[in-house]
Amino acid sequence: MNPTNAVFTTALSIIALGFFLKHKGIISEKEGKIITKLLVHTTFPALVFVTIMRVKIEADLLLLPIFCISFSAISMTITGLLFKNQTKRLRGLLTMASGGFNLGLFAFPLIEGIWGPEGMVFAALFDMGNSIVVFCMVYGTGVIFAETNEAQAVRKREKLKKAFLKIFTLLPFQAMLLGLFVNLTKLELPEVLVNIIDILAKGNKVLVLLIMGIYLSIELKPEIFKKIASVLVIRYAVGLTLGFFLYYNLPFEPLYRSIVLVCMILPVGMTLLPFADELGYDSKIAGLLVNISMIISFVLMWGLVLGMGLR
Repeated sequence: MNPTNAVFTTALSIIALGFFLKHKGIISEKEGKIITKLLVHTTFPALVFVTIMRVKIEADLLLLPIFCISFSAISMTITGLLFKNQTKRLRGLLTMASGGFNLGLFAFPLIEGIWGPEGMVFAALFDMGNSIVVFCMVYGTGVIFAETNEAQAVRKREKLKKAFLKIFTLLPFQAMLLGLFVNLTKLELPEVLVNIIDILAKGNKVLVLLIMGIYLSIELKPEIFKKIASVLVIRYAVGLTLGFFLYYNLPFEPLYRSIVLVCMILPVGMTLLPFADELGYDSKIAGLLVNISMIISFVLMWGLVLGMGLR
C-alpha cells in the first residue's frame, strides 16, 4: 500500500474504533473529555517539548505563527461582515468558528505519520500562532458579541485579560517555551528524563485519533445548514487561497511549504465547544462546525498529500 494511504487508512481505522466504542456505550463523550484532559496535560506537551528541543532554530520558522494569525484575521473579518445583519449572538459564534485551527487534537498525529519529526517542527511553530488566535482573537470575539447585562459588560475587559494570560498557563505552550529554552541554551538533560518524555510523546498519536472518533457526531438540521456551510466555505476558500499562494511563492524548502499548505485547511478548533458553553452560544451549532470541518479537512488533507505528492 502507498505509504500515504497507509497513514490515512490507519488513522481512519483508529478514529472508527473510537466512534465504535462510543456507539456501543463502552466510552461516552463525558469520559472522552477526561481522556482529552489527560492528553493535554501529558502526551501532547511531551510531544511539543521533544519536537522543539531538537529542532534547528532558523529565522524562517518565526514566520509560521504569523501565517496562522493572518489566516484568522482574514477569515474572521470576512465572516463578521457577511453576517452583520444576523443576531449578535449568531454573528459572534460564526465569526469565532472562522478563526483558529485544530492542530493538537487532529493534525499532529497525521503530520507526524506522514512527515515524521521534521514535519512536526513546522506544525508546532504554526501552533504557537494558533494559541494566540484561539485565546485572544476567537475568545475575545466571543466575549465582545455575547449578550450581556450591565453587570456582565463591566467584566468583559477582565475576561479578555484572563484569556490572554491563559495562553501562558497552557501546559503545551509552556512545554514549547521550555523546549525553546533547552534548545537555545544547549542544556543537557538527563537521559532518563528524555527517555520518559519520549515515551509519553509516542502515546499522543493513538490517543488523539481515538478522541476524534469519540467526539465525532453529525446531526445536521436544515435550518442551520446554510449558515454552517457559509462559514466553512469561507474558512476553506481563505485557507486554500492563502495556502496555495504561500506554497508556490515562499522561498523555503518543500517540507516547510507543504506543512503550511496543510495547516491552512485544518478544521475548526475544539476550543469552540467550551467557549460556546461558557459564553452562552448555541453549543449544537458549535459541535456541528467542529465535526463537519474534521471530516472535510481529513478528506482534503488526504487528497492534497496524494494529488500533489507532498510527502
